[in-house]
Amino acid sequence: MIGLFLNLLDTQTEKDKFQLLYNTYCDLLYWIALKRTNRVEDAEECVQETFLYIAKHFDKIGEINSKKTKIYLSTIVTGFAIDIYNDSQKAEFIEIENDNETADLKYYENFAKIELLAIIDDVLDEENRVFFHLKYLYNYKSKEIAEIYNVKDSYVRKRLEYARNKLRKILEERK
Repeated sequence: MIGLFLNLLDTQTEKDKFQLLYNTYCDLLYWIALKRTNRVEDAEECVQETFLYIAKHFDKIGEINSKKTKIYLSTIVTGFAIDIYNDSQKAEFIEIENDNETADLKYYENFAKIELLAIIDDVLDEENRVFFHLKYLYNYKSKEIAEIYNVKDSYVRKRLEYARNKLRKILEERK
């Protein structure tokens, strides 16, 4: 399967770097995805989707063994895992009538969420942003985040507290 990803890259240097990245993080990404999806097949799909995404956006990868790369990959695989898990948990239901008011309300709610995410991306540094996304978008516990990044739980909680306070201050200024 790695051959497919390598075909998306241009130079031999990129291919070598991608192989090293794949060998370094494949097991970690699988573990993160399995913990989220609770199914081997779904976890494998998440890892493959993650590496496909990385191959397409390989210019965003810096040092292979850096904490930033580890956080970046963990965030991507977590997003795929949550999407797959949510898709598997959704019950299908049929909408009987088209309610325009409900559609309008959902549009404005989504717009507000997108605006908030843009503020988060502008205001918080990379580490705080990743911790914030994992905690509040993907519903990770601070202890789980600490395990993923090999830091203390108290460190994660302090970073989250800092991020919340910074966001609160920015949002109060915008009112």
